[in-house]
Amino acid sequence: MGARGLGLGHATSAMQNYTWSLFSNPALLGSETPAIGFYGLQNYGFAEITDMAALGSMPTILGVTALGFHRYGDSIFNETRIRLGYKNEWEKLHFGVAVNYNHISFGGVYGSGGALGLDVGIASMVVEQLWIGAKATNINKPAYEFSGPNEDLTRDLSIGFSYSLESHALFVMEVVKDVRFPVSYRGGVEVNIIQQLKGRVGITTEPITYSFGLGYGKDFWEINFAIQQHQLLGLSPGLDLIFKL
Repeated sequence: MGARGLGLGHATSAMQNYTWSLFSNPALLGSETPAIGFYGLQNYGFAEITDMAALGSMPTILGVTALGFHRYGDSIFNETRIRLGYKNEWEKLHFGVAVNYNHISFGGVYGSGGALGLDVGIASMVVEQLWIGAKATNINKPAYEFSGPNEDLTRDLSIGFSYSLESHALFVMEVVKDVRFPVSYRGGVEVNIIQQLKGRVGITTEPITYSFGLGYGKDFWEINFAIQQHQLLGLSPGLDLIFKL
């Protein structure tokens, strides 16, 4: 989730204080201020397979808690996720966990199913401005239960790096392995264009995609826009709006 991550090729496993980390690496939930975010993505130009998401995060003396919601699809088929996350840190080690309730529904008489998943993540600053992060998705091997064969939820493991060139640029990269698919490599660059305006480019393999994005923000809000080009399926535009309280 998140247009900033989309513009950077989804290489978000080591992005510090990334607002949408609840949906990627919970160990990197923002710990500076409370935040509320809204996100929309129209996949390949089809309104019927639009992603919509919202989240809120709250730093406390006991750590950062976050609650998120995501819905994909329409009345014929849709998938809904509700996520509850927690992040804390000790010395330079950041660690987080997210509980994820997944529910899918088919139109007509085809029924629905639900499953509960657990994600974990860790992150740390290796040297000044260089971060490493890793996360594992659905480590409890959840599956939707139907009258026929059960369907396993996605399980993957990723490890990534991010390097900040002071206030001028951010470089991110990660390696992702889904248990069912080949290894995917992802990377992106974010540069400051003028004042609070930022430009982003990203690329992924398996599948091959290219992305471009822009972001603009002030002290209490920011807006991000990105377009991703899938090698076979076409363009997917995404937009998010974040409020920092």
